[in-house]
Amino acid sequence: MSDIRPRRLGGEIDPRSWDFEPLGQTGPLPNPVGHTFPLITHDENGRWRLIGTGFYVSDSGFFVTAKHVIEEVYDGGRQRSPLLIVQLNSPNGLFGASEFLLRPIKQCWLGDQADVAFGVAAPLTNMATGQPLKHWCWTLSLTPPDIGIQVATYAFPNHAVLEDGRRFRLAPHAFGGRVDDVGDRRDSVMVPFPFIQVSTRIHGAASGGPVIAGSHVVGINCTEYVADVDHPAGPGFGAQSRCLTDAFLDDVVLPGESVSRRVTFHDLARAGCLSIADHAGATATGEPCGRLVFPHMPPTAARPALEVETYV
Repeated sequence: MSDIRPRRLGGEIDPRSWDFEPLGQTGPLPNPVGHTFPLITHDENGRWRLIGTGFYVSDSGFFVTAKHVIEEVYDGGRQRSPLLIVQLNSPNGLFGASEFLLRPIKQCWLGDQADVAFGVAAPLTNMATGQPLKHWCWTLSLTPPDIGIQVATYAFPNHAVLEDGRRFRLAPHAFGGRVDDVGDRRDSVMVPFPFIQVSTRIHGAASGGPVIAGSHVVGINCTEYVADVDHPAGPGFGAQSRCLTDAFLDDVVLPGESVSRRVTFHDLARAGCLSIADHAGATATGEPCGRLVFPHMPPTAARPALEVETYV
């Protein structure tokens, strides 16, 4: 049996230097956190693989990731493999002593131009009390960050897949850098949407993770230009959080309402369903655009074994 361990990828920072008091956590970022998670799938032979990172923006299951992460399990609009959230046990005490849960996704909006996705996970319930379980979430900021400020991401690119895709070793970590550029459009092919250019390393499965400034998420990891023999890796690019404002979801019952309906990102924000620092005064720019997918395909492979390493 292989005993390969995750290795440092470059760009890691000391998470103990972060102050997360605004999240109700005084002191260092716990490992793993309860508001950021891996997204996994498996093939027809039962081999699991990690395809990206996602993060919660509400305490009840609304989440964000990159569009290309969700599209990884689709082929021509048809879902070809399962897609599941790995809900890790965390010091926030989300679900007691369980190591992890595989949490299904109910529906997910995919951006039209921007590489962003906004979805809602299946509800979690306390088996003893029947009450809905709440969890930590990140707070979004819809304001573009200033050039030169320090940013970081927390994600799951540092991992090893063992036993032919039946066991994972995860070493979640924080990766730091700065904002090098901000704009409404980088180019017409790779980044044709409001972007943040960062010196932060965005390795593989970090796609979809949060770009964090202070204690707020200002963007979503999208891509990093690949290194070659003549150039170092980078820069990295994230979509600005404001790219999510075109989002909508179907069959949602808002607080104070009794009938399910299509709701927009702004509807959810005004109803207090999302954690947003600066939504007051924000207005919709037009009709919601993009498309919905419903990744309901159940897994057929055995539940994978999973180990989570502490910071290194």
